[in-house]
Amino acid sequence: MAVAEKELQDFQSFKVDPGCGKDFGIEDMPKAPQIKNKKALLAILGPSIIALGGTLGSGEWLIGPAMFVKYGLALLWITTVSTFLQTFLNLEMSRYTIYTGEPITVGFMRLKPGAKFWGPLMSIIGFLERGLPGWALASATCLGAIQLGKIPEAGDKGTVIVWGVIVFLSCVFFTSIGKKVERTLEIANWVMMFVVFVGLGALAVIAVPGHVWGEGIKGFFQIGYIPKGVDIFMLSALAGYSAYGGFGNCAITNWYRDKGYGMGAKVGFIPSLIGGAQVNVSPVGKVCAPTEENKKSWKDWMKLLNYDQGIIFFGGAMLGMFLPAILAVGLIPAGSSLPQWGVAAYQANTFANLMGPFGWFIALFLGFWVLYSTALSNVDLVVRQITDMSWSSSKWIRNLAKDDIRKVYYALLIIFTIWGLSYMKISLPLTLVALGGNIANFTMMLCAFTTIYLNRKFLPKEFKAPVWREVILVACALFFGLFFILFFFNTFLGIRLF
Repeated sequence: MAVAEKELQDFQSFKVDPGCGKDFGIEDMPKAPQIKNKKALLAILGPSIIALGGTLGSGEWLIGPAMFVKYGLALLWITTVSTFLQTFLNLEMSRYTIYTGEPITVGFMRLKPGAKFWGPLMSIIGFLERGLPGWALASATCLGAIQLGKIPEAGDKGTVIVWGVIVFLSCVFFTSIGKKVERTLEIANWVMMFVVFVGLGALAVIAVPGHVWGEGIKGFFQIGYIPKGVDIFMLSALAGYSAYGGFGNCAITNWYRDKGYGMGAKVGFIPSLIGGAQVNVSPVGKVCAPTEENKKSWKDWMKLLNYDQGIIFFGGAMLGMFLPAILAVGLIPAGSSLPQWGVAAYQANTFANLMGPFGWFIALFLGFWVLYSTALSNVDLVVRQITDMSWSSSKWIRNLAKDDIRKVYYALLIIFTIWGLSYMKISLPLTLVALGGNIANFTMMLCAFTTIYLNRKFLPKEFKAPVWREVILVACALFFGLFFILFFFNTFLGIRLF
Protein backbone atom coordinates (compact mmCIF):
# COMPACT_ATOMS: atom_id res chain seq x y z
CA MET A 1 0.00 0.00 0.00
CA ALA A 2 1.42 3.42 -0.95
CA VAL A 3 2.46 5.79 1.80
CA ALA A 4 -0.19 8.44 2.42
CA GLU A 5 0.59 12.02 1.40
CA LYS A 6 0.11 13.38 4.92
CA GLU A 7 2.49 10.80 6.33
CA LEU A 8 5.12 11.84 3.79
CA GLN A 9 4.66 15.47 4.79
CA ASP A 10 5.28 14.54 8.42
CA PHE A 11 8.31 12.47 7.48
CA GLN A 12 11.30 14.64 8.32
CA SER A 13 14.28 12.28 8.18
CA PHE A 14 15.06 12.91 4.51
CA LYS A 15 15.56 16.65 4.90
CA VAL A 16 19.05 15.95 6.22
CA ASP A 17 22.09 16.06 3.95
CA PRO A 18 22.26 12.60 2.28
CA GLY A 19 26.06 12.67 2.53
CA CYS A 20 27.03 11.06 -0.75
CA GLY A 21 24.31 12.98 -2.59
CA LYS A 22 21.85 10.11 -3.08
CA ASP A 23 18.36 10.28 -1.65
CA PHE A 24 16.66 7.14 -0.45
CA GLY A 25 13.66 5.71 -2.25
CA ILE A 26 10.50 5.56 -0.13
CA GLU A 27 8.31 2.46 0.12
CA ASP A 28 6.46 0.54 2.81
CA MET A 29 8.41 -2.01 4.80
CA PRO A 30 7.66 -5.64 3.87
CA LYS A 31 5.95 -7.71 6.52
CA ALA A 32 8.22 -10.06 8.42
CA PRO A 33 7.54 -13.79 7.98
CA GLN A 34 5.72 -15.42 10.86
CA ILE A 35 7.45 -18.02 13.01
CA LYS A 36 5.06 -20.99 13.03
CA ASN A 37 7.49 -23.70 14.11
CA LYS A 38 11.21 -24.43 14.58
CA LYS A 39 11.63 -25.37 10.93
CA ALA A 40 10.19 -22.03 9.84
CA LEU A 41 12.46 -20.21 12.29
CA LEU A 42 15.56 -21.89 10.87
CA ALA A 43 14.51 -20.87 7.35
CA ILE A 44 14.19 -17.24 8.44
CA LEU A 45 17.46 -17.09 10.35
CA GLY A 46 20.74 -17.45 8.50
CA PRO A 47 23.24 -14.57 8.28
CA SER A 48 24.49 -15.32 11.79
CA ILE A 49 25.28 -18.92 10.85
CA ILE A 50 27.54 -17.62 8.06
CA ALA A 51 29.23 -15.36 10.59
CA LEU A 52 29.49 -18.25 13.05
CA GLY A 53 31.23 -20.35 10.43
CA GLY A 54 33.71 -17.52 9.98
CA THR A 55 34.04 -17.18 13.74
CA LEU A 56 35.21 -20.66 14.64
CA GLY A 57 38.33 -20.82 12.53
CA SER A 58 40.11 -17.68 13.65
CA GLY A 59 39.99 -17.03 17.37
CA GLU A 60 38.42 -20.31 18.37
CA TRP A 61 40.53 -22.94 16.65
CA LEU A 62 43.83 -21.09 16.15
CA ILE A 63 44.46 -18.12 18.44
CA GLY A 64 42.35 -19.32 21.38
CA PRO A 65 43.97 -22.75 21.87
CA ALA A 66 47.46 -21.28 21.40
CA MET A 67 46.74 -18.72 24.16
CA PHE A 68 44.82 -20.96 26.56
CA VAL A 69 47.39 -23.75 26.52
CA LYS A 70 50.14 -21.25 27.27
CA TYR A 71 48.36 -18.96 29.76
CA GLY A 72 45.28 -20.79 31.03
CA LEU A 73 41.51 -20.74 30.62
CA ALA A 74 41.11 -17.64 32.79
CA LEU A 75 41.61 -15.64 29.58
CA LEU A 76 38.16 -16.78 28.41
CA TRP A 77 36.76 -13.61 29.98
CA ILE A 78 38.03 -11.79 26.89
CA THR A 79 35.70 -13.96 24.79
CA THR A 80 32.77 -13.11 27.08
CA VAL A 81 33.25 -9.36 26.75
CA SER A 82 34.21 -9.43 23.08
CA THR A 83 31.24 -11.58 22.05
CA PHE A 84 28.77 -9.52 24.08
CA LEU A 85 30.00 -6.25 22.59
CA GLN A 86 30.15 -7.63 19.05
CA THR A 87 26.58 -8.89 19.32
CA PHE A 88 25.34 -5.39 20.06
CA LEU A 89 27.57 -3.92 17.36
CA ASN A 90 26.00 -6.35 14.89
CA LEU A 91 22.49 -5.45 16.08
CA GLU A 92 23.02 -1.72 15.71
CA MET A 93 24.73 -1.95 12.32
CA SER A 94 21.90 -4.22 11.16
CA ARG A 95 19.35 -1.72 12.50
CA TYR A 96 20.54 0.63 9.75
CA THR A 97 20.32 -2.12 7.12
CA ILE A 98 16.81 -3.26 8.06
CA TYR A 99 15.58 0.31 7.88
CA THR A 100 17.38 1.39 4.69
CA GLY A 101 18.20 -1.85 2.85
CA GLU A 102 21.83 -0.66 2.61
CA PRO A 103 24.77 -2.58 4.07
CA ILE A 104 26.51 -0.60 6.80
CA THR A 105 29.62 0.15 4.72
CA VAL A 106 27.42 1.68 2.02
CA GLY A 107 25.82 3.74 4.77
CA PHE A 108 29.22 4.97 5.93
CA MET A 109 29.76 6.48 2.49
CA ARG A 110 26.83 8.83 3.14
CA LEU A 111 28.88 10.51 5.85
CA LYS A 112 31.46 13.26 5.38
CA PRO A 113 33.97 13.40 3.81
CA GLY A 114 32.03 11.14 1.43
CA ALA A 115 32.29 7.98 -0.63
CA LYS A 116 35.75 8.77 -2.01
CA PHE A 117 37.10 8.58 1.54
CA TRP A 118 35.04 5.77 3.11
CA GLY A 119 35.07 3.42 0.12
CA PRO A 120 38.87 3.15 -0.20
CA LEU A 121 39.37 3.18 3.58
CA MET A 122 37.03 0.26 4.22
CA SER A 123 38.36 -1.64 1.20
CA ILE A 124 41.95 -1.34 2.43
CA ILE A 125 40.95 -2.42 5.93
CA GLY A 126 39.09 -5.39 4.47
CA PHE A 127 42.04 -6.59 2.41
CA LEU A 128 44.49 -6.17 5.30
CA GLU A 129 42.24 -7.83 7.86
CA ARG A 130 40.57 -10.62 5.88
CA GLY A 131 42.39 -10.70 2.55
CA LEU A 132 45.41 -12.71 3.67
CA PRO A 133 45.09 -16.50 3.23
CA GLY A 134 45.89 -17.50 6.82
CA TRP A 135 42.68 -19.53 7.21
CA ALA A 136 43.17 -21.44 3.97
CA LEU A 137 46.74 -22.25 5.01
CA ALA A 138 45.65 -23.24 8.50
CA SER A 139 42.98 -25.62 7.23
CA ALA A 140 45.55 -26.96 4.79
CA THR A 141 47.74 -28.06 7.72
CA CYS A 142 45.04 -30.60 8.56
CA LEU A 143 45.03 -31.99 5.03
CA GLY A 144 48.80 -31.94 5.01
CA ALA A 145 48.86 -33.92 8.26
CA ILE A 146 46.54 -36.55 6.78
CA GLN A 147 48.79 -36.87 3.73
CA LEU A 148 52.07 -36.91 5.69
CA GLY A 149 50.88 -38.97 8.63
CA LYS A 150 52.39 -36.43 11.02
CA ILE A 151 52.07 -32.82 12.14
CA PRO A 152 53.52 -30.55 9.41
CA GLU A 153 56.77 -28.83 10.32
CA ALA A 154 58.68 -26.00 8.67
CA GLY A 155 60.21 -28.47 6.20
CA ASP A 156 56.71 -29.48 5.09
CA LYS A 157 55.82 -25.91 4.11
CA GLY A 158 55.52 -26.83 0.41
CA THR A 159 52.94 -29.52 1.08
CA VAL A 160 50.84 -27.17 3.21
CA ILE A 161 51.00 -24.45 0.56
CA VAL A 162 49.79 -26.82 -2.19
CA TRP A 163 46.82 -27.81 -0.06
CA GLY A 164 46.28 -24.14 0.80
CA VAL A 165 45.94 -23.27 -2.88
CA ILE A 166 43.43 -26.10 -3.37
CA VAL A 167 41.40 -24.97 -0.35
CA PHE A 168 41.42 -21.35 -1.48
CA LEU A 169 40.27 -22.18 -5.01
CA SER A 170 37.52 -24.48 -3.73
CA CYS A 171 36.15 -21.56 -1.68
CA VAL A 172 36.05 -19.48 -4.85
CA PHE A 173 34.11 -22.27 -6.57
CA PHE A 174 31.48 -22.52 -3.82
CA THR A 175 30.80 -18.78 -3.95
CA SER A 176 29.98 -19.22 -7.64
CA ILE A 177 27.10 -21.71 -7.47
CA GLY A 178 23.45 -21.55 -6.42
CA LYS A 179 20.72 -18.96 -6.86
CA LYS A 180 22.41 -16.36 -4.68
CA VAL A 181 25.74 -16.34 -2.93
CA GLU A 182 24.31 -15.66 0.53
CA ARG A 183 22.03 -18.71 0.37
CA THR A 184 24.86 -20.98 -0.77
CA LEU A 185 27.02 -19.83 2.16
CA GLU A 186 24.10 -20.24 4.55
CA ILE A 187 23.38 -23.85 3.56
CA ALA A 188 27.06 -24.79 3.61
CA ASN A 189 27.55 -23.33 7.07
CA TRP A 190 24.44 -24.95 8.56
CA VAL A 191 25.87 -28.32 7.51
CA MET A 192 29.42 -27.55 8.63
CA MET A 193 28.38 -26.09 11.99
CA PHE A 194 26.20 -29.11 12.77
CA VAL A 195 29.08 -31.49 12.05
CA VAL A 196 31.61 -29.37 13.95
CA PHE A 197 29.57 -28.77 17.12
CA VAL A 198 28.40 -32.38 17.39
CA GLY A 199 31.92 -33.64 16.76
CA LEU A 200 33.67 -31.26 19.14
CA GLY A 201 31.05 -31.84 21.82
CA ALA A 202 31.46 -35.61 21.57
CA LEU A 203 35.26 -35.37 21.74
CA ALA A 204 35.07 -33.05 24.74
CA VAL A 205 32.75 -35.42 26.62
CA ILE A 206 35.01 -38.39 25.85
CA ALA A 207 38.43 -36.86 26.43
CA VAL A 208 38.30 -33.75 28.63
CA PRO A 209 38.50 -34.15 32.45
CA GLY A 210 35.65 -32.66 34.46
CA HIS A 211 37.86 -30.14 36.28
CA VAL A 212 38.86 -28.61 32.92
CA TRP A 213 35.19 -28.09 32.08
CA GLY A 214 34.84 -26.26 35.39
CA GLU A 215 37.93 -24.13 34.74
CA GLY A 216 36.55 -23.19 31.35
CA ILE A 217 33.17 -22.09 32.69
CA LYS A 218 34.86 -20.14 35.49
CA GLY A 219 37.20 -18.52 32.98
CA PHE A 220 34.31 -16.79 31.19
CA PHE A 221 33.76 -14.68 34.33
CA GLN A 222 37.33 -13.86 35.44
CA ILE A 223 36.99 -10.33 34.08
CA GLY A 224 40.23 -8.38 33.86
CA TYR A 225 42.72 -11.21 34.34
CA ILE A 226 45.95 -10.63 32.37
CA PRO A 227 48.83 -13.07 32.98
CA LYS A 228 52.28 -11.60 33.58
CA GLY A 229 54.47 -11.57 30.50
CA VAL A 230 51.61 -12.36 28.12
CA ASP A 231 52.23 -12.02 24.37
CA ILE A 232 50.51 -8.70 23.56
CA PHE A 233 50.30 -9.43 19.84
CA MET A 234 48.37 -12.66 20.46
CA LEU A 235 46.33 -11.28 23.37
CA SER A 236 45.01 -8.42 21.24
CA ALA A 237 44.30 -10.85 18.40
CA LEU A 238 42.27 -12.98 20.83
CA ALA A 239 40.11 -9.95 21.64
CA GLY A 240 39.67 -9.08 17.97
CA TYR A 241 38.84 -12.56 16.76
CA SER A 242 36.76 -13.85 19.64
CA ALA A 243 33.33 -14.11 17.98
CA TYR A 244 33.74 -12.62 14.48
CA GLY A 245 35.63 -9.36 14.52
CA GLY A 246 35.98 -6.24 12.43
CA PHE A 247 35.23 -6.35 8.73
CA GLY A 248 33.39 -9.62 9.29
CA ASN A 249 30.85 -7.85 11.49
CA CYS A 250 30.21 -5.34 8.71
CA ALA A 251 29.58 -8.18 6.24
CA ILE A 252 26.71 -9.48 8.37
CA THR A 253 24.69 -6.48 7.21
CA ASN A 254 25.37 -7.38 3.56
CA TRP A 255 24.03 -10.87 4.22
CA TYR A 256 20.93 -9.49 5.95
CA ARG A 257 20.32 -7.33 2.88
CA ASP A 258 20.63 -10.35 0.59
CA LYS A 259 18.50 -12.47 2.93
CA GLY A 260 15.74 -9.87 2.49
CA TYR A 261 15.50 -8.59 6.05
CA GLY A 262 13.38 -5.45 6.28
CA MET A 263 13.91 -3.04 3.41
CA GLY A 264 16.65 -5.30 2.08
CA ALA A 265 13.88 -7.15 0.26
CA LYS A 266 13.28 -3.98 -1.77
CA VAL A 267 16.90 -3.47 -2.85
CA GLY A 268 18.07 -6.75 -4.41
CA PHE A 269 20.87 -9.25 -3.82
CA ILE A 270 24.07 -10.60 -5.38
CA PRO A 271 23.21 -13.69 -7.47
CA SER A 272 25.64 -16.53 -8.10
CA LEU A 273 27.53 -16.90 -11.36
CA ILE A 274 26.37 -20.49 -11.91
CA GLY A 275 22.67 -21.01 -11.26
CA GLY A 276 21.81 -17.38 -10.59
CA ALA A 277 20.06 -14.88 -12.85
CA GLN A 278 20.70 -11.17 -13.31
CA VAL A 279 19.08 -9.16 -10.51
CA ASN A 280 18.38 -5.44 -10.56
CA VAL A 281 20.25 -4.27 -7.45
CA SER A 282 19.41 -0.70 -6.48
CA PRO A 283 22.48 1.50 -5.91
CA VAL A 284 20.63 3.33 -3.12
CA GLY A 285 18.54 2.14 -0.23
CA LYS A 286 14.81 2.34 0.27
CA VAL A 287 13.19 3.44 3.50
CA CYS A 288 9.72 3.68 5.01
CA ALA A 289 7.75 6.36 6.77
CA PRO A 290 6.96 5.73 10.45
CA THR A 291 3.34 4.68 9.95
CA GLU A 292 1.70 2.31 12.41
CA GLU A 293 1.82 -0.54 9.93
CA ASN A 294 5.48 0.05 9.14
CA LYS A 295 6.36 0.31 12.83
CA LYS A 296 4.71 -3.04 13.46
CA SER A 297 6.65 -4.66 10.61
CA TRP A 298 9.81 -3.03 11.95
CA LYS A 299 9.31 -4.56 15.40
CA ASP A 300 8.75 -7.99 13.86
CA TRP A 301 11.96 -7.75 11.83
CA MET A 302 13.92 -6.57 14.87
CA LYS A 303 12.60 -9.52 16.84
CA LEU A 304 13.95 -11.91 14.19
CA LEU A 305 17.24 -10.03 14.20
CA ASN A 306 17.49 -10.43 17.97
CA TYR A 307 16.86 -14.18 17.65
CA ASP A 308 19.49 -14.53 14.94
CA GLN A 309 22.12 -12.55 16.84
CA GLY A 310 21.25 -13.50 20.41
CA ILE A 311 20.85 -17.26 19.92
CA ILE A 312 22.97 -18.23 16.93
CA PHE A 313 25.73 -15.61 16.98
CA PHE A 314 26.21 -15.02 20.70
CA GLY A 315 25.41 -18.55 21.86
CA GLY A 316 27.31 -20.19 19.02
CA ALA A 317 30.39 -17.98 19.44
CA MET A 318 30.60 -18.67 23.18
CA LEU A 319 30.22 -22.41 22.70
CA GLY A 320 32.56 -22.30 19.71
CA MET A 321 35.37 -20.86 21.83
CA PHE A 322 34.62 -23.04 24.88
CA LEU A 323 34.83 -26.47 23.22
CA PRO A 324 38.18 -26.00 21.40
CA ALA A 325 39.55 -24.29 24.51
CA ILE A 326 38.83 -27.13 26.91
CA LEU A 327 39.94 -29.69 24.34
CA ALA A 328 43.29 -27.95 23.97
CA VAL A 329 43.87 -27.36 27.69
CA GLY A 330 42.60 -30.80 28.64
CA LEU A 331 44.85 -32.65 26.21
CA ILE A 332 47.94 -30.55 25.53
CA PRO A 333 50.58 -29.99 28.27
CA ALA A 334 50.25 -26.57 29.91
CA GLY A 335 52.72 -23.97 28.66
CA SER A 336 53.22 -25.61 25.27
CA SER A 337 53.93 -23.40 22.26
CA LEU A 338 51.99 -24.77 19.31
CA PRO A 339 53.87 -25.16 15.98
CA GLN A 340 53.15 -22.47 13.39
CA TRP A 341 52.82 -24.78 10.38
CA GLY A 342 50.93 -27.45 12.35
CA VAL A 343 48.83 -25.45 14.78
CA ALA A 344 45.48 -26.54 13.30
CA ALA A 345 46.39 -30.22 13.50
CA TYR A 346 48.29 -30.32 16.77
CA GLN A 347 45.54 -31.91 18.87
CA ALA A 348 45.38 -34.89 16.53
CA ASN A 349 48.48 -36.36 18.18
CA THR A 350 46.71 -36.51 21.53
CA PHE A 351 43.59 -38.09 20.05
CA ALA A 352 45.78 -40.65 18.28
CA ASN A 353 47.17 -41.66 21.67
CA LEU A 354 43.66 -41.92 23.13
CA MET A 355 41.76 -43.49 20.23
CA GLY A 356 44.36 -44.69 17.74
CA PRO A 357 44.20 -43.89 14.00
CA PHE A 358 40.47 -43.15 14.26
CA GLY A 359 41.12 -40.39 16.81
CA TRP A 360 43.86 -38.95 14.60
CA PHE A 361 41.55 -38.76 11.60
CA ILE A 362 38.54 -37.37 13.51
CA ALA A 363 40.57 -34.56 15.06
CA LEU A 364 42.00 -33.59 11.68
CA PHE A 365 38.61 -33.90 9.99
CA LEU A 366 36.94 -31.54 12.48
CA GLY A 367 39.88 -29.14 12.45
CA PHE A 368 39.70 -28.91 8.69
CA TRP A 369 35.97 -28.13 8.61
CA VAL A 370 36.25 -25.55 11.38
CA LEU A 371 38.89 -23.66 9.45
CA TYR A 372 37.37 -24.26 6.02
CA SER A 373 34.12 -22.58 7.08
CA THR A 374 36.12 -19.49 8.02
CA ALA A 375 38.05 -19.49 4.76
CA LEU A 376 34.79 -19.79 2.81
CA SER A 377 33.08 -16.85 4.47
CA ASN A 378 36.21 -14.70 4.25
CA VAL A 379 36.52 -15.20 0.50
CA ASP A 380 33.01 -13.81 0.12
CA LEU A 381 32.90 -11.04 2.70
CA VAL A 382 35.73 -8.86 1.41
CA VAL A 383 34.65 -9.11 -2.22
CA ARG A 384 30.99 -8.63 -1.29
CA GLN A 385 31.50 -5.40 0.62
CA ILE A 386 33.79 -3.83 -1.98
CA THR A 387 31.26 -4.81 -4.65
CA ASP A 388 28.39 -3.15 -2.79
CA MET A 389 30.38 -0.01 -2.07
CA SER A 390 31.50 0.26 -5.71
CA TRP A 391 27.99 -0.42 -6.99
CA SER A 392 26.50 2.28 -4.80
CA SER A 393 29.09 4.98 -5.43
CA SER A 394 29.98 4.63 -9.13
CA LYS A 395 27.55 5.01 -12.02
CA TRP A 396 30.49 4.31 -14.34
CA ILE A 397 30.95 0.85 -12.79
CA ARG A 398 27.24 0.10 -13.08
CA ASN A 399 27.25 1.12 -16.73
CA LEU A 400 30.40 -0.88 -17.43
CA ALA A 401 28.78 -3.95 -15.87
CA LYS A 402 25.56 -3.24 -17.81
CA ASP A 403 23.62 -3.26 -14.50
CA ASP A 404 24.68 -6.86 -13.76
CA ILE A 405 26.29 -6.78 -10.30
CA ARG A 406 27.68 -10.28 -10.82
CA LYS A 407 30.26 -8.89 -13.25
CA VAL A 408 31.62 -6.62 -10.53
CA TYR A 409 31.52 -9.29 -7.82
CA TYR A 410 33.29 -11.97 -9.85
CA ALA A 411 35.84 -9.57 -11.35
CA LEU A 412 36.79 -8.57 -7.81
CA LEU A 413 36.79 -12.23 -6.79
CA ILE A 414 39.44 -12.93 -9.44
CA ILE A 415 41.56 -10.05 -8.09
CA PHE A 416 41.07 -11.29 -4.53
CA THR A 417 42.10 -14.81 -5.57
CA ILE A 418 45.31 -13.56 -7.18
CA TRP A 419 46.03 -11.45 -4.07
CA GLY A 420 45.44 -14.40 -1.72
CA LEU A 421 47.50 -16.87 -3.70
CA SER A 422 50.40 -14.42 -3.91
CA TYR A 423 50.61 -14.36 -0.11
CA MET A 424 50.69 -18.12 0.37
CA LYS A 425 54.51 -18.23 0.69
CA ILE A 426 55.06 -15.01 2.61
CA SER A 427 54.29 -15.78 6.25
CA LEU A 428 53.12 -18.33 8.78
CA PRO A 429 49.40 -19.25 9.10
CA LEU A 430 49.06 -18.28 12.77
CA THR A 431 50.91 -15.00 12.27
CA LEU A 432 48.66 -14.04 9.34
CA VAL A 433 45.52 -14.75 11.34
CA ALA A 434 46.76 -12.92 14.44
CA LEU A 435 47.64 -9.85 12.38
CA GLY A 436 44.08 -9.79 11.04
CA GLY A 437 42.73 -10.00 14.59
CA ASN A 438 44.69 -6.93 15.64
CA ILE A 439 43.45 -4.94 12.65
CA ALA A 440 39.92 -6.09 13.52
CA ASN A 441 40.19 -4.24 16.85
CA PHE A 442 40.71 -0.97 14.98
CA THR A 443 37.84 -1.75 12.60
CA MET A 444 35.38 -2.38 15.45
CA MET A 445 36.43 0.77 17.28
CA LEU A 446 35.83 2.81 14.13
CA CYS A 447 32.55 1.09 13.24
CA ALA A 448 31.07 1.46 16.72
CA PHE A 449 31.46 5.25 16.78
CA THR A 450 30.45 5.62 13.12
CA THR A 451 27.32 3.48 13.53
CA ILE A 452 26.08 5.63 16.40
CA TYR A 453 26.42 8.75 14.26
CA LEU A 454 24.98 7.13 11.13
CA ASN A 455 21.85 5.86 12.89
CA ARG A 456 21.28 9.17 14.64
CA LYS A 457 21.59 11.04 11.35
CA PHE A 458 19.38 8.92 9.10
CA LEU A 459 16.86 6.99 11.20
CA PRO A 460 13.58 8.59 12.34
CA LYS A 461 13.10 8.68 16.11
CA GLU A 462 10.65 5.77 15.91
CA PHE A 463 13.42 3.49 14.63
CA LYS A 464 16.41 4.82 16.56
CA ALA A 465 18.20 2.81 19.24
CA PRO A 466 17.58 3.58 22.91
CA VAL A 467 20.42 5.43 24.66
CA TRP A 468 21.53 2.35 26.62
CA ARG A 469 22.38 0.57 23.38
CA GLU A 470 24.49 3.51 22.28
CA VAL A 471 26.31 3.35 25.61
CA ILE A 472 27.17 -0.29 24.87
CA LEU A 473 28.56 0.76 21.47
CA VAL A 474 30.75 3.35 23.19
CA ALA A 475 32.01 0.59 25.51
CA CYS A 476 32.61 -1.52 22.40
CA ALA A 477 34.76 1.21 20.84
CA LEU A 478 36.75 1.69 24.05
CA PHE A 479 37.33 -2.04 24.63
CA PHE A 480 38.60 -2.86 21.15
CA GLY A 481 40.36 0.49 20.87
CA LEU A 482 42.34 -0.32 24.02
CA PHE A 483 43.54 -3.63 22.60
CA PHE A 484 44.51 -1.97 19.32
CA ILE A 485 46.53 0.63 21.23
CA LEU A 486 48.28 -2.13 23.22
CA PHE A 487 49.15 -3.89 19.96
CA PHE A 488 50.32 -0.70 18.24
CA PHE A 489 52.58 0.49 21.08
CA ASN A 490 54.04 -2.96 21.63
CA THR A 491 54.59 -3.87 17.97
CA PHE A 492 55.68 -0.59 16.43
CA LEU A 493 57.12 1.37 19.37
CA GLY A 494 58.40 -1.49 21.52
CA ILE A 495 56.48 -0.17 24.53
CA ARG A 496 54.47 -2.43 26.88
CA LEU A 497 51.70 -0.47 28.57
CA PHE A 498 51.38 -3.01 31.40
